[in-house]
Amino acid sequence: MRIESYLNQAIMAAGVRRWLGIMAYLVIFSYPLTQAERLYRDDIWRSFHGEMGWVSNGRPLSSLFALLVNGGPRLADIAPLPLWLGLAAVASSILLWRRRLLAFDTGYAWLAMLILVVQPFFLQNLSYHFDAMPMALALACAITGIACALNPREHQRWQARFRWLAGGAGILASLFFYQPAANVYFVLLAFHVLLSVSHQGRPDWPRHLGALAVGLMALMISKFVSALLIAGDYSVQHSKLAPLDQLPLHLVAQTGRFWHYVASMLDPPTGWLFLGLAVVVPLGLVIAAVRQRNAVGLAVMILVLACLPMGGLGFLTALASPIWQPRVMMGFGAVYAGLLFCALHWLWRSRRPTAGWSLLGWPLVVVALGTPLTLAYAYGNAQRQQALFADDVSMRLIDDLATQPSPAALIIEGSLPLTRATRSAITVHPLLGELIRPYLDNGYWWGYQDLYRRGLSSAFELGDNPALRRRFEVQCRDLTPLARRAWYTLYRFEQSYVVSFESPCHHTLTTTELPLDD
Repeated sequence: MRIESYLNQAIMAAGVRRWLGIMAYLVIFSYPLTQAERLYRDDIWRSFHGEMGWVSNGRPLSSLFALLVNGGPRLADIAPLPLWLGLAAVASSILLWRRRLLAFDTGYAWLAMLILVVQPFFLQNLSYHFDAMPMALALACAITGIACALNPREHQRWQARFRWLAGGAGILASLFFYQPAANVYFVLLAFHVLLSVSHQGRPDWPRHLGALAVGLMALMISKFVSALLIAGDYSVQHSKLAPLDQLPLHLVAQTGRFWHYVASMLDPPTGWLFLGLAVVVPLGLVIAAVRQRNAVGLAVMILVLACLPMGGLGFLTALASPIWQPRVMMGFGAVYAGLLFCALHWLWRSRRPTAGWSLLGWPLVVVALGTPLTLAYAYGNAQRQQALFADDVSMRLIDDLATQPSPAALIIEGSLPLTRATRSAITVHPLLGELIRPYLDNGYWWGYQDLYRRGLSSAFELGDNPALRRRFEVQCRDLTPLARRAWYTLYRFEQSYVVSFESPCHHTLTTTELPLDD
């Protein structure tokens, strides 16, 4: 008994050390995001209204957990605490999923699962002050769900039922936190099937089919509940399914569009690594399945591999008009992590020093987990530079408007330029151009909300009249400006105030008009 007790204590201590190591890495990774000090899109509304608004998006658990953390229904900005609480949950779920991977690798290949968090597109999810925790919890629940659903409980019927119940609760919770995260459940299930076939020649039919059935049932329940909760034109529009007769071609088109987008957004080191894994790993899996000499297992392998490219967007490809933002592309991280795990466990399985293949494992880990740090720090610093610049310009604009004799509709013509530092970062990391967008950008709704948050009177209501804009652009050179600043010119035109950021209505040579290499 004493030996068993010591063994349990050693296992527990090892688990704690792994968890602390994961958290240390994730805190280092997320630190620049916490220092950016820029309210990110939906944060603007929640910061000055204190309202949640997730239930109308079909995300009731997001509101529930925000209520528990804040101690009431009104939100307060307590960042970065929610972010790190969410990451702590993800770290725990990764260790739980690691247990399911021990059947294939008992070494360090499980480190590939950190890609689920540090993959490039998940940076947008972590950028929010208020929404980072629900989105991280959604990822944690998806990972926990598949780990529970695949928990081996042979010859114990009641425990098998508990396994499916726990797995279903995990993926259902993921859907009620943030729907796109549930794609991770299905992609990790696919890789577990692929690894099972490559090692044993066949899937574990009861577990794999049970986990698939549980996931599909959770999707149906979520769709039914969400239909009762979703409200507002924006949410309703992006939740409609594509017509059934158009669905096959629609799935193919959306999947192709997704991977074209990924190819254009990834940094070269990450892009080349992912491409290499996407070529080598499927080939290796097929060869391993052929060696098992099981025709049914090989057929399953080919079917799963054929469907795997859809894992990037997953069930979102079935939507008629999905939200096309990096934050919904959580399935990409699962595909990337699965490919990397397969490569690492093959490399480290070679124990012969003369083979040399095992030596490639750690450099691969360093590249895969090191390049996300570079992207995160470039992103955080560029965000901060843009935030400081926008703060200064916005407050000057509010001062100019506050001194006008009477309020009127406000029209923003043109866009606040990006800072030199931000433009340089985007040149190196193309994805940052998707993540960092000036709020003062023509009729962009968040730009007006940000001005109201800073103190602009709501009497200067949003004006977005395309015909008026065209007339202004024709006549602006004959108008006398109310104020001319380095970055904008303010006019009064046809009972509206127009703020122009671009020529010919605004004439000022700015640093952003100079070449990057001057």
